[in-house]
Amino acid sequence: MGILDTMKKVAEQTGQAGAPAAFLFGTVKSVSPLVIRVDNRFDIGEKQVVLMKEFKSGSYLTHKHTIPPHDHTVPQHNTETADAHTHSVQPFHTENTGLETAQEIYFGLAVGDKVVLLRNQGGQEFLVLGRV
Repeated sequence: MGILDTMKKVAEQTGQAGAPAAFLFGTVKSVSPLVIRVDNRFDIGEKQVVLMKEFKSGSYLTHKHTIPPHDHTVPQHNTETADAHTHSVQPFHTENTGLETAQEIYFGLAVGDKVVLLRNQGGQEFLVLGRV
């Protein structure tokens, strides 16, 4: 590589540093293996795509909180005179909050899905942000 090629590469990397990420749009062409056509220009595969669990098919254990109906009582204050402060406190009613396990089911990406991608600096990885 000559000095001119080195200078071109440095200039290109400097330009990329000014725009560390970019939004792109793609269409899912295949799900097994995953292939996404980006801006009708090029294809990216599984090794270049980062998927959040919402875009992977499967079920995942999770939990949900169940809070039964209950009452809260606010302490009552009586400040009739400046010298004699009296107050009565009614106890707060407390109940256990339940914790139930559940499953979240995701269907993953499907052929034909339009997706929004976030390309990292250098363009080697693409994060699927959502469906369009």
